[in-house]
Amino acid sequence: MKCMVLAIAMALGSAAAAQQPTPELRALDNATPGTLINDPSRLDWDIFGTGQTSKPIQSTDIPGGGGALQISIPRAGATLYEVGTNAPISAAITNGTDVTATFWARAPKSAASDGKGRIGVRFQQNSAPYPGFGDATLLIASEWQQYEVTARANRDIAAGQAVLSFQLSGAKQTIEIGQTIIVAGAKSILPRHSAAAPAVALHPRLIGKGDVMTDFASQNWPLHGTGAVRQTVPAKEVPGGQAVQFGIAAAGANPHDIGLTIPVQQAIEEGDVLILAVLARTVSASTADGKGRIGVRIQKNAPPYPGFAENVLAIGPNWGLFQLRTQARMGIAAGEAVVGVHLATAQQVIEIGQVYLIKEPAPVEPEPAG
Repeated sequence: MKCMVLAIAMALGSAAAAQQPTPELRALDNATPGTLINDPSRLDWDIFGTGQTSKPIQSTDIPGGGGALQISIPRAGATLYEVGTNAPISAAITNGTDVTATFWARAPKSAASDGKGRIGVRFQQNSAPYPGFGDATLLIASEWQQYEVTARANRDIAAGQAVLSFQLSGAKQTIEIGQTIIVAGAKSILPRHSAAAPAVALHPRLIGKGDVMTDFASQNWPLHGTGAVRQTVPAKEVPGGQAVQFGIAAAGANPHDIGLTIPVQQAIEEGDVLILAVLARTVSASTADGKGRIGVRIQKNAPPYPGFAENVLAIGPNWGLFQLRTQARMGIAAGEAVVGVHLATAQQVIEIGQVYLIKEPAPVEPEPAG
């Protein structure tokens, strides 16, 4: 699937344009997975924060519609959200629904040590106390690239009250954001693999151990919490050749203050024998032994988040497959279980290749003699 591209209307301040879907928007809705819940042809977004300067830019060289919003931030803030902009979401968001956004962006200037821009992304209600979900911080290259974030809604937000918030105070930087497409009811908008891309193989040490209950070919894991930076890095030791690197600025009050939720595709029955495996390594950690720490837990993805198999893994500098065998103490319906991976255990940089949950086959009862 290849998304349509709509020309971007750059007349800021004219948000009261067409209220009804245009034929172009209806065609885009038909061309994308899920249901389109914003108007990708517009960039007349609210910009918040002091000290920033902003302007619309337009050029045929800008991918995804020919227009972008340029915002310059004069200094890094104490928090990501001191300066930002909000892309309106027109439809209601329902608790438990997958929401995905893809957008074009680049950072032509950044004072960060790696030269990359920082964008915090969050789906939220646009009124105090601004409850939301899906917090992620993305590293933005100097050239135009298309980025994607996805999260499962943990609350209802009424129609016209939701936004995709771009939080920009992570560095002294100039950020340009172009066409943004937001859908509900889909975990991805962009194609994950080209037709010629090889399938991602199961780790050799897990072959034959049972039924894999997670999508180990995907690394598009929802990230929650603030103070984390994620980027994709090459990793020849990982099936598929790449890993996701997470930089954690400081330990949290709780290990789960920053973390991942990896969906479990099948139901878990009480008594199931399960193998939870994480393929990971530590780049750096502020711990006494230099090893990173990853908390893991199998749980229901709804308050009060009941679960089991809680453990903390000590991750060394070399790639390792860490396996935990456990027995389910509760049943969780299909689509409601996740593997929680908790990262706020230390100031650290961790790379994760894959997370697996495997159900061992039930033992075969011997046939009665005679």
